[in-house]
Amino acid sequence: MTTVNWGVLGTALIARAHVIPALQQAERCHLAAIASRTREGAESVSREFAIPTAHGSYEAMLADPDITCVYVPLPNHLHAEWIMRVADAGKHILCEKPLTLTAAEAEQVARHCSARGVLVMEAFMYRFHPAWEIVRGLIANGRIGRITDVGVWFSFRSTRPTDYRHDATAGGGALYDVGCYATDLIRDLLGDEPEHVLAVARVDPEIDVDMTFTAILDYGAATASFTCSMEQEPQHSVIIHGTAGWISVADPFNCPADHETTVTLGTGGDHHPHATSVESIPVPVADQYGLQATAFADAVTGGRPAPIPIESSVANARLLERLFTAAGISPV
Repeated sequence: MTTVNWGVLGTALIARAHVIPALQQAERCHLAAIASRTREGAESVSREFAIPTAHGSYEAMLADPDITCVYVPLPNHLHAEWIMRVADAGKHILCEKPLTLTAAEAEQVARHCSARGVLVMEAFMYRFHPAWEIVRGLIANGRIGRITDVGVWFSFRSTRPTDYRHDATAGGGALYDVGCYATDLIRDLLGDEPEHVLAVARVDPEIDVDMTFTAILDYGAATASFTCSMEQEPQHSVIIHGTAGWISVADPFNCPADHETTVTLGTGGDHHPHATSVESIPVPVADQYGLQATAFADAVTGGRPAPIPIESSVANARLLERLFTAAGISPV
């Protein structure tokens, strides 16, 4: 098997805007079916994107023998249940972030999928963008020395009042929605377990979700900080400081598929930033959603582990819980 048949379990905006078009273009991937809670919903998206099969229920998708992999873009609180139901159907799972709402759920999902012999992966698509290949190479080659600090900002405005992001019972809020990218990146660079964490959040008193969340993570020899927000002018930025230089990533998490971007490297300075040599490294156009799908398909067809190990998702869920606790928030 060199091509895998995909099914999409739900018609969420993230699926329609990004993942469905990416699956239709990705190597070794064939988008075979779409499922919705209603026949009308599935058929509408099927017509819009020329998807061969429309299923009028999620259960019908799971019963489809032609589907090998299922992408799950459901609201956060439904992830754990439907990951396990997809696994019970013997299909591999790519699930939107956060994988689950708690570390205990993530551990349960990991055991469940392992017992059924299927892969499960959290959809941190940014990891597959070539910009991050460049960043990893610069760090591995010692261009910025030892990492001393990581700073992340990820903000946008959530303006749809019916959006599940505004629903605490559905796993809404800024930390779950975009802060999980910051924690995933920080863990990838500095490790799973910071020694100490500090956090504050602005919780909307009417809807009871964190609209803006800020944290500091102490790793001893390095620190990290991030702000994530659903109520601010959109800004996505990452800067990684080291003993010998710094790296800035222009579009770190959500680079559009038709946009070039840049990685900037600063080195060679001393007492004043004007002495720093700044190099702008161009990054070509890439569809990170499509690259993610191909990488997952390669793992499925090659009998290899998922490109993002489930253990990483468990560790991310554990860190999110620590941050909620530090901010005085009950996550669910």
